[in-house]
Amino acid sequence: MRYAKVRILDVPYHTDRVYDYIVPDFLSDKVERGTMVYVGFGRGERKCKAVVTSVCEERTGDFELKELLGVLSDAQTLSEEELELCRFLCDYTLCTFGEAARCIIPAAAFSKIDYTYTVTEDFAESRLQKMPEEVLMVYSEVRKLGKVSNSKLKAIAGERANEIISCLVRLGAVKKLSDVKAPTNIKYVDNIHLRYSAENRERAEAACLRSPGQLEVLSVLFETGDTDLESLNRLFKKNVRPQISALEKKGIVSVVREEVYRNPYKNSGNGYADSPLSEEQTRAADTIKSLFDEKEARAALLHGVTGSGKTRVIKSAIDYSLSKGKGVIVLVPEISLTPQTVDIFCSCYGERCAVIHSALSNGERYDACRRIRQGEADVVIGTRSAVFAPVKNLGLIVIDEEQEHTYKSDTDPKYNAHDAARFRCGKNGALMLLSSATPSIASYHKAVSGAYTLIELKERYGKAKLPNVIVSDMRDDRYAGNTSPVGSTLAEKLGEVKAAGEQSIVFLNRRGYNSAVSCRVCGEAVKCPNCSVSLTYHVRLPLGDNGNEADYLERRARRGSLSCHYCGYKTGVPTACPSCGAEHFRFMGCGTQQAEEEITKLLPGVKVSRMDMDTTQTKNSFDRILKSFRRGDSDILLGTQMVTKGHDFPNVTLVGVMNADASLYLDDYTASEKTFSMLTQVIGRAGRGDKAGVAVIQTCSPDADVIQLATKQDYRAFYEKEIVIRRALTFPPFCDIGVLSITSSDEALLSAGAKKLSEFVKTCLEGEFSDVALVAFGPFEAPVYKVQNTFRMRMIFKCRLNRRTRMLFAHILRDYGSKITKGITLTADFNPSSL
Repeated sequence: MRYAKVRILDVPYHTDRVYDYIVPDFLSDKVERGTMVYVGFGRGERKCKAVVTSVCEERTGDFELKELLGVLSDAQTLSEEELELCRFLCDYTLCTFGEAARCIIPAAAFSKIDYTYTVTEDFAESRLQKMPEEVLMVYSEVRKLGKVSNSKLKAIAGERANEIISCLVRLGAVKKLSDVKAPTNIKYVDNIHLRYSAENRERAEAACLRSPGQLEVLSVLFETGDTDLESLNRLFKKNVRPQISALEKKGIVSVVREEVYRNPYKNSGNGYADSPLSEEQTRAADTIKSLFDEKEARAALLHGVTGSGKTRVIKSAIDYSLSKGKGVIVLVPEISLTPQTVDIFCSCYGERCAVIHSALSNGERYDACRRIRQGEADVVIGTRSAVFAPVKNLGLIVIDEEQEHTYKSDTDPKYNAHDAARFRCGKNGALMLLSSATPSIASYHKAVSGAYTLIELKERYGKAKLPNVIVSDMRDDRYAGNTSPVGSTLAEKLGEVKAAGEQSIVFLNRRGYNSAVSCRVCGEAVKCPNCSVSLTYHVRLPLGDNGNEADYLERRARRGSLSCHYCGYKTGVPTACPSCGAEHFRFMGCGTQQAEEEITKLLPGVKVSRMDMDTTQTKNSFDRILKSFRRGDSDILLGTQMVTKGHDFPNVTLVGVMNADASLYLDDYTASEKTFSMLTQVIGRAGRGDKAGVAVIQTCSPDADVIQLATKQDYRAFYEKEIVIRRALTFPPFCDIGVLSITSSDEALLSAGAKKLSEFVKTCLEGEFSDVALVAFGPFEAPVYKVQNTFRMRMIFKCRLNRRTRMLFAHILRDYGSKITKGITLTADFNPSSL
């Protein structure tokens, strides 16, 4: 008899371990390490998905074992590297095996388990007499319908459906049935082939004389030749399957069903012209090649000023990797950068490219992974999750704009793409190449200390020069009576650029119209009922001139609404203050909507394209806006952080930054780093072609060191100042940060749970883990205390993340998590992108 050790994908952390199952004879030749199976789990025999981690001939222990129920139909088997990657994520981020597996396996690859309920035969209904009326009603409905799905149950019983049906199952009145359905995300196309030549057309038409519909379809087929059913349906604007089926029965056509890949980037590529490398770029490329040839895991940091041609050097590295028969993964931080990157690399490598990011449909993502797994694509481009792409014979992982916080996941598993890339490069003897004009402090510290190889590009490519930077003190505008968020200097420069037939980029890191609405009497802001944040004012129609106060407030209410950027709650502008009842409001702060309106007022005739979360929610919206701007359809690209990095528009000669110091005074040790990076990156969007560039930085803190150094693009000076502060205060990279977050929808329960957590941590540090050196802070409220009606508290630890420290956090999650009161959730995060 054979036994399988499995990791179940749907269990909480404190029960996430290896379980033993018997391999039945009918599955003996199908089950191996990495096979995805389904099993009965727990007393209720709940069907769960699982992954086999090993198969053996001998069992351990003498307890009774269950049998595997089956192999997930059409599911992929996890490779040895993918299994090790799951284990790495579990150990490194303290996530469950299921959370790790779902990172690596596309959602569409999973078989679906559907649950239904039916009444139990021979059940004594007299046992239900004392049950509440709603329980009796649900039982009656299940008995009447015969079989009921989960969705139907919710329609019958509402929010308490799960609670009621669980009660009926425990009583034995109802049975829970499960049905495993194979993935249905594989796409097929019906190709239609004419079996009659043109010479026999009359004979074919004679066989269809009694059917005008068939004759019409046949006529098109003789004109167009072989085609597919989808194309015919689009042509006729209706389903012509009946006509095709009839023609097939008559032997006039043959229909061949073929599996196809969905690839929205199949025809991408803008004819990218690869220019020769400069002398400086050649030296950088040669260094990368020499690291690659060492045939063992290596890491390098490509640090170059904006516009220095880092992409050309990266392409040279990719070419070299491919020439050695090695696959490549290229990571970008934002979906907005994907179209430009895809255009460049698809122009060079064609269908060898596969693209992975969250805006793809499940089917498109699944097909991309299948192409990669089968070796049809060996250049993968994508956002954070693309680091898990099943590239064969991996030789190079590139992390572009490596400093960006988007490479760190804030949902389980809370991994950092850098860590996953480092692990994969270590396993494959590959090269990890980080690239940025403003590297993270941690990465640059590793480079200057020798852990990474530092490769520098100090000059812009070709004749391009760094833009001239103007720091505009907005206090002067206020003293002069200019209350517009668009300062006089920026307005003047925007007009000059428009007159010259050139383009501009304006950055403002806040969407909406106003950032807050407060009462003029009591000063309270209108807050979200679900979150402890103020609501943002958005407009549907332009507000127009201010007019008198009463009319202004009326138009504000009529043409706009309030929205929460955390939970999505929306409401109209209230007629009275929720706190004191006063009827007068102050609309404060400027967002991208107001900036767009102000610019069009100041510069009539200027066309503005706005790119923020509000304008990029539809599929391919990033691509559409950027291509339109590149064509010159608009004069100004206005947006949030998605316009600041990676873009290369030769006709952009002006960059404007509004409210540049907004992020400088945040309560976060990374505030200076993020502000410097943001300013340097956005300044670098100007003057990338033959034309000189100008940047206008609007600020009320013109003398701040960070702003002054960003205007000079002097990263080394900024790093040397910042690293002294980090060392003195013991912040990363001189320590690691661990965060334990405890959440609950019951505030009193949360407070009690947080107190018990603190006591539990203290007990651990005084007992079994007294050898672990760390400094603990808290528990205290999270910066945003309530989100979606869930209250949040946390403990923060300064520590050095080694095996022993992770054992401590795992012990807390497992032991405290198993004893935790129902309604409380505990999670861990290491080195979060912000505090």
